[in-house]
Amino acid sequence: MPRSVRFAVLCLSVAAAARAADLREVKDPAAIARIFPASARLRVVNVWATWCLPCVEEMPVLRSIDQTFGDEVAMLGITLDDMIPGDRAETKKRVVAFLDAKQVAFPNAYYTGSSDALADTLRIDGAIPITIIYDGKGKELWRLQGTLERDQAIQKIRNLLRRKS
Repeated sequence: MPRSVRFAVLCLSVAAAARAADLREVKDPAAIARIFPASARLRVVNVWATWCLPCVEEMPVLRSIDQTFGDEVAMLGITLDDMIPGDRAETKKRVVAFLDAKQVAFPNAYYTGSSDALADTLRIDGAIPITIIYDGKGKELWRLQGTLERDQAIQKIRNLLRRKS
């Protein structure tokens, strides 16, 4: 194989790897908070699943929020795809493929623990999607059960960032 072709293949491989979804298996809901960088002023948690149509529809909004705010706002998706019986490895592959297809770069937790424990920790009733915003210390500032609207969500985050800690 010519050297220029090998270089092009290497570049494409590196680019593909750079876009690979950041999916972390999490069983303990308490471990979710440790995924966020300490420097983030706001932490946005979105609970979703690939089988949830409103969740799928709002992925571009979440990606836009992530791209808009940089390091000040840390994003984390929590996928509930493991709640549906089936082969975990295949389900995880499907989630990674979904995140890659949607070009989602922010971390996502593949939640494998008790749904009751997660519901208690996040104070949710099970209906998804749900988005919760916390300050850097973990205090809840805002939540929305249902689909995010891009401009309203970005304005809400801007307002929260203007607040004094």
